[in-house]
Amino acid sequence: MDFDKHIALSIPNYDGLLDIVKAVFLEYMPPQGTCSDIGCSTGKVLNMLSGLVAGSYRGVDLVDFNTYKNYQLFIMDGVKYLENLQEQDIIICMFTLQFLAKDHRWKAIKELERLVSRGSTLILAEKIYRDSVRINSVLQKEHTRQKRQHFTDKEILDKEHELTGSMFCKTSSEITKEINFIGRSEQIWQSYNFCAWTIVKKGEV
Repeated sequence: MDFDKHIALSIPNYDGLLDIVKAVFLEYMPPQGTCSDIGCSTGKVLNMLSGLVAGSYRGVDLVDFNTYKNYQLFIMDGVKYLENLQEQDIIICMFTLQFLAKDHRWKAIKELERLVSRGSTLILAEKIYRDSVRINSVLQKEHTRQKRQHFTDKEILDKEHELTGSMFCKTSSEITKEINFIGRSEQIWQSYNFCAWTIVKKGEV
């Protein structure tokens, strides 16, 4: 199964998320603007967006998926890339921060705050844990039930084992603190324990 198909089947209403990302992008991306996707994987999102508005598009990832690229690809650590970035109209960070260890994640958060304070619009998506253990359990069980429509139980368990020690999801309250540190946010999408926000400079709309 290819990577993009696996993601679409693993995250309920993923196509709905992409529709909203596209709509938010069109609202905030100026003509001939700049856009970077941190953790771009196959470049599906950038290839979708780059056909909508003429501009400069960059993807950053540790792996080259060797897929069609209608953008400039940087094979490097995303935090290092952010540290060298002085300004950017749109920054996309979809399900990327959750794979960063604590100290590295905080470095990314600080760099994103610096760029948002300079006028960048951040589109952020993350899998989170609910503060309520009871509600979190309900959502995770329902999500597993939903995944069983597309994957075998062995495939689900193998994937969970594969992610052990590499994915570090935050709780609702923890990610709220991070987002409030970066800027002014609006939640734009939610499905089970997956959420997305638009974050802009404090005081802006």
